[in-house]
Amino acid sequence: MTRQAITILGVASPYAWEVTESAHRARLDVRSIDNFGGADPNLPGLVSIADYDARGEPFVIGLASAVHRAAAAHRAFEAGFESPVSLIDLTSIIASTSTVGHGSYVNAGVVVGANTTIGCHANINRSASIGHDNHIGFAASIAPGAVLTGGITVAAVASIGAGAVILPGLTIGRRAVVGAGAVVTRDVPDYAVVVGNPARVLRELAPSNEDDTCPFH
Repeated sequence: MTRQAITILGVASPYAWEVTESAHRARLDVRSIDNFGGADPNLPGLVSIADYDARGEPFVIGLASAVHRAAAAHRAFEAGFESPVSLIDLTSIIASTSTVGHGSYVNAGVVVGANTTIGCHANINRSASIGHDNHIGFAASIAPGAVLTGGITVAAVASIGAGAVILPGLTIGRRAVVGAGAVVTRDVPDYAVVVGNPARVLRELAPSNEDDTCPFH
């Protein structure tokens, strides 16, 4: 019996191994696509993007960074990739009323509460706790051990650092960055970098002209 396969696109980061492990636990064969060079040669099925012609096959992105995931999704679309799929590690728990968008990756030990929406190409890293009625936008990235309580909106391409805690009902703006260990007690504006307990704005990032919507429909 032939096993199903999944393509991991964008594997220059060591994070590609995390995605690979989840795919292996799901008994999927892995093809690793190196976009720019520099990938670990030990990754399974490694080929350059120039040598890969099965662009209709299911794929996920092997990067943790929100900014890089967003860019990779658009490059994949432009390069003719057609079938982003979600990959959820078998050790994670996703409420039956929650949804995970195409292209998203949920790493090991994650818990997602009821009525939560994880948007396209988002990344939920190890042991994050995602409460009820949250909305996580396109390509947003949640780092290991972060806690999102309830009713939170994380906008497109935002990043939540390791061990950060977001209190209920708040909004994390577009491309905002919440530092590791921060405790967020108020809304975070677009492009703001916040750190500390309680979190305060450290600086503001330059506004982006990039398209922060999913190119796949």
